[in-house]
Amino acid sequence: MRPEDEIIRKRQQERARIMAWLLGGFVILLFLITLAKIGMGK
Repeated sequence: MRPEDEIIRKRQQERARIMAWLLGGFVILLFLITLAKIGMGK
């Protein structure tokens, strides 16, 4: 395998990891907003 391929693969893995963290954070944010709305309803 060429060194360039290695660099590209590492960048893709980093980008995938960042996207996973952002998606996870978004899901948690939605969950907290939902809990807050339910709490206000009571």
